[in-house]
Amino acid sequence: MALVVTADDLGLTAGVTRGVLEAHRNGVVRSTSLLVTFPASEEGAALARLERDLEVGLHFDLVGGRPSSDPATIPTLCDAEGRFFGLPEFTRRLFTGRIRSAEVAAELRAQVARARGWGVPALAWDSHRHVHLMPPVARVVGALARELDARWIRRGQAPRVTLSLKTMSIHAASLVSELAYRRTPGNSWFIDLTAGRPRMDATSVALLAAVGGRGELAAHPGYADDDLRRTDSLVEGREDDLVLLTD
Repeated sequence: MALVVTADDLGLTAGVTRGVLEAHRNGVVRSTSLLVTFPASEEGAALARLERDLEVGLHFDLVGGRPSSDPATIPTLCDAEGRFFGLPEFTRRLFTGRIRSAEVAAELRAQVARARGWGVPALAWDSHRHVHLMPPVARVVGALARELDARWIRRGQAPRVTLSLKTMSIHAASLVSELAYRRTPGNSWFIDLTAGRPRMDATSVALLAAVGGRGELAAHPGYADDDLRRTDSLVEGREDDLVLLTD
């Protein structure tokens, strides 16, 4: 059995990066997932590379920041200002056939290249808002994983029955997308610490190490700064995650 504890959103803002690194230095985080589509991303990558025993993977983004590609080359992914559409609009466009798979592939390939250009191997992949588990995106990511030598892709199957709509949705999407990922290893079960209800305590987190299979606990530690408040809807819960991960 094994448990991977991952801090998502490295590079989202300076405050988030600071929280991720603190959760590693003083807590149980041993891997983190880098966004490359925000102004603070490059600094986050540089700081994380200085940490011993911290693996830095890639947090694909299609719904948050600014693309790594020229927006003019991926028009079905971007609004008039050259930013990615938000998750609701991206989802509507994806499932009504208004997003081109070739553009998704081009942008994700560019994100891998940017991360590796910053010295991050980017061998473990997951995504902002779990978009890589949506079957049309999963087909693209699965093909890119073989092309670009990814060695881990996050799955979203829950380890136990839950009534949480978000957890159930991620679980279902992961089951459908598994065919696309069958050639790339990943976790056998997944828990999102931030979204879980009721809220887990330190004892519950510690006991996850006794669950069978290869599990992944994803969290979102960070400090709420002004950039985060302008950029992301998840603000206050990040400091709660940080407290728990360093308990």
